[in-house]
Amino acid sequence: MASESSAKLHTMKGIARCALLVLLTAGVAHANSVQPHTVMLPRTGAASAPLALPAFVFSPQGAGPHPAVVMVHGCGGAYGRDGQLNARHQMWGEYLAAQGYVALMLDSFSARGYRQICTTKFSERSLKEADRVGDAYAALAYLRQLPQVNPARVALLGWSHGGGVTLSAIGHAPAAGQAGFNAAVSFYPGCTSRNQKADSFHPYAPLLLLIGEADDWTPAAPCKALAASVAARGEPMQIVTYPDTYHDFDSPTLTAPRVRADVPNGVNPGAGVTTAPNPAAREDAKLRVKAFLAEHLH
Repeated sequence: MASESSAKLHTMKGIARCALLVLLTAGVAHANSVQPHTVMLPRTGAASAPLALPAFVFSPQGAGPHPAVVMVHGCGGAYGRDGQLNARHQMWGEYLAAQGYVALMLDSFSARGYRQICTTKFSERSLKEADRVGDAYAALAYLRQLPQVNPARVALLGWSHGGGVTLSAIGHAPAAGQAGFNAAVSFYPGCTSRNQKADSFHPYAPLLLLIGEADDWTPAAPCKALAASVAARGEPMQIVTYPDTYHDFDSPTLTAPRVRADVPNGVNPGAGVTTAPNPAAREDAKLRVKAFLAEHLH
């Protein structure tokens, strides 16, 4: 058993070293993009990962201090097929930095030996959304000690599995004396299980949820019901839904709908799930996120 553990740790270290190499060479594939600088977040008590977490930091112009945003990826991980930072994450990092935010894109998978978990059934996943909440708080702690960051103005933003991480993080207030997030944005998270226990979901900071009404991976109906229950209690949650819009609608690289038969989860398990672009919804979401963060981080 000890040898198996050592082998797994060795494998994870190798993947982490590869991830760091990717981080250090990311500019080659995106020479025309605004490139983030790269960091390795040290292990903390908050994060359950066995190794340091790779992260990309997009910095705005000016000395600051600036408000900041922690970004958490979905089940596909932080990287695209080319091994570089996913185009959506690059786009949002650049966009947030242009709005005056320090944006940190976190890689939760490399340090744990994963590349993606989308093709793994929910029941067989060893890494749950709740397991990544500590990663988000480790990133928060890292940002709060940076001189260019305003430690009292940090938000959390996530997509899909990372959107669920966002809900898990913002749904449980930190212990007394510990710092929390000042706002949260969740793109197309899974809301079914949370809606079944809506009475126990209490966002401790303003929460914005954005999702497509046609999403057959993480359906919108449970999210709408959850938001209605939370709002009825007078707690700070709002939802925006987009008609005829599917999962990954904000992706800048999708050009046509795609049925992913390799994903066993979704509204119709075994039938695959749909991802599809919606440029109009993407631009609307960017404006809504901009307004939401301006309201709660300034």
